[in-house]
Amino acid sequence: MRHAATARTMPGDAPSLIAATLQQVSEHAMEAIVMMASDGRVSGWNGRAEALFGWSAAEVVGLPLADLIVPARFRARHRAGLASYLVTGKGRVLERPLDVKAQRRDGSEVPVQLSITALGQGSGVVFVGFIRDVSAQRAVESALRETETRFRTLIEHLPGIAYVDELGGVGRYVSPQVESILGYTADEWLADPELWNRILHPEDRERAQAQLAAGEAAGGSFTYLYRLIARDGRTVWIRDEASVLPEENGTLAIHGVMFDVTREIGAQADLRLELAERQRISEALRRLPAGRSAHETASAVCNELIRLPHVEMAAVYEFAHEGSVIPLGQVVPPDGPTKVGQALPAERAAYLRESATGPWIDEWRPHAQDSAYQRAWHRLGLTVAAYVPFGTGETTHGLLVVGTTQPITSAEAARWLPSVTEIGSVAAALLVPELGSRRAQDMTRSQIARIITNREFHVVFQPIVRLGDGTIVGFESLIRFADGVPPERRFAMAEAVDMGADLEVATARAALLAAADLPARAWVSVNVSPSRLGDQRLVRLASLAKRRPVVLEITERLAIEDYAAARDALDRISGSVDVAVDDAGAGFSSLRHIIELRPRYVKLDLHLVRGVEGDPARQALIAGMVYFARDTGCLLIAEGVEKAAERDTLRRLGVPFGQGFLFGRPSPAAAWTAAPEASPTPSRRRNVTASID
Repeated sequence: MRHAATARTMPGDAPSLIAATLQQVSEHAMEAIVMMASDGRVSGWNGRAEALFGWSAAEVVGLPLADLIVPARFRARHRAGLASYLVTGKGRVLERPLDVKAQRRDGSEVPVQLSITALGQGSGVVFVGFIRDVSAQRAVESALRETETRFRTLIEHLPGIAYVDELGGVGRYVSPQVESILGYTADEWLADPELWNRILHPEDRERAQAQLAAGEAAGGSFTYLYRLIARDGRTVWIRDEASVLPEENGTLAIHGVMFDVTREIGAQADLRLELAERQRISEALRRLPAGRSAHETASAVCNELIRLPHVEMAAVYEFAHEGSVIPLGQVVPPDGPTKVGQALPAERAAYLRESATGPWIDEWRPHAQDSAYQRAWHRLGLTVAAYVPFGTGETTHGLLVVGTTQPITSAEAARWLPSVTEIGSVAAALLVPELGSRRAQDMTRSQIARIITNREFHVVFQPIVRLGDGTIVGFESLIRFADGVPPERRFAMAEAVDMGADLEVATARAALLAAADLPARAWVSVNVSPSRLGDQRLVRLASLAKRRPVVLEITERLAIEDYAAARDALDRISGSVDVAVDDAGAGFSSLRHIIELRPRYVKLDLHLVRGVEGDPARQALIAGMVYFARDTGCLLIAEGVEKAAERDTLRRLGVPFGQGFLFGRPSPAAAWTAAPEASPTPSRRRNVTASID
């Protein structure tokens, strides 16, 4: 207990010996200790009390205790108890700890456990309160009760019978669902260890008991299926999912859930009957062709559809990606308003697309506001049509349509839907691969065309420097697409729909035009696929560089199948156009490019450059490339240089040029306008007679 500077004594306090003893005890106590004089004022207050209530001893000594830590609603009771004690003079105020609420300095309340002892008599009595903060304990107890409640609620709402059995069959717990499923109460089930064995279906008893024994022996989790006879004689199919788990006492028990799968088993039986009933249309389905074009398959599907009773017209419509609806195949009168390959009217296409969320039926009744398309069908006598969408996943690729001129109602026509749906599933398997591929290609083609037309990309340039002095000698142009798709992926997508050349020409044009803002004399490289070397559109673009040296950097997008033709194409390129081969050292193809094409520049792959300062093997390989370059007259450019140590090692090995983040990140041309002019790098290309026009 703190005194003097940290606590104050009051007239009438207990003898000093008691106070000194209490001081030593209270300072080391794990509980808050509060002393109160007979008049209800604080006479002592230890460090734990300061921490719990927020008041220092200097602040509270001499103040009424009730006003400090007793909530207002309990203060009258507190004062009454104090007065009663002073009259009766009992020595022990509380025989047992009391759980109460105490008040902190900030007004908040905290649950505490309180014990009070009286020391001394009469006016010299001192009340000592021992106060323990039990808020954490109460929170844990509350969380435990909540967890137990939630667990019990979960168990009791499972769609099955939860149980726990000791190994050997003695039941320890079964959930209340046992009564609604099997007719036995939980008490009856637990009181009779042999009940489960007795109500096993005779045909399943031996097998189920053997499976249970095997599961107990193997441990882990196991599932088995059997039948039980309920109290009322019903046969109940049970799927038993059980696990052998250790208990706290070291023994093992089976924890499991018995699910009633009677309806599920019955549905499977009904499905088998339904499939048997549909056997009569299996021959028609087998006649549908595979491996033919979408138009041939659609025509065959229509020929099967008109075999259905009362069906006289049939069609397969494709939903094109841009919103149109096009007949792929049909069986309709020659003067019908639809033709294979010709899109339906836009209004009709919109209606079919909006309605294609599932099978539906339309009654064709004439109305004054009918369109010419609708009136044409009325002239043919169409009365009812049924529509079944087909597709894959969330994509609807088209519709199967059947119609009749007979006077039947939509309810009568509804009997077509199961059979049309059955044929639709086969039609989807036959048609969707081609339609899906065609749709994806059309979407990609439209996307690439939009990118080219709207120029949804921009050009950045990364410098190529002379390793000896850091002078910029050239720039590689790089394309960044507005939607963030990586360039390699975007060019591959364009190539897949035969638009690779168009995209490369468009991006090369943009790169060469943007290069006008680069420092004079520095060359600019443009990435091209090998097959584009003979594309005159690309060759003519070199003139856009306005007398700036141009380097065609051969990429790995497409393989070179005819090196002789590639060399001829290069020989026809004149002026200051050079060739670079990318990713040397990354694979066989790039090495063959070097041998066959004899480029001016060879770019060492960044994986060969990365960490070269500490890798003798990489250094040896690069040294060999340096020797090769000197012997053949080409120049090496190290890609991916990011560290000064890599630069220094490459320079020591004799590599003349480098490119990478160490020298600059890809940026628009305007970012390089202040770069110093580079001295020209001599071109090795021989003069040829062809000119770039």
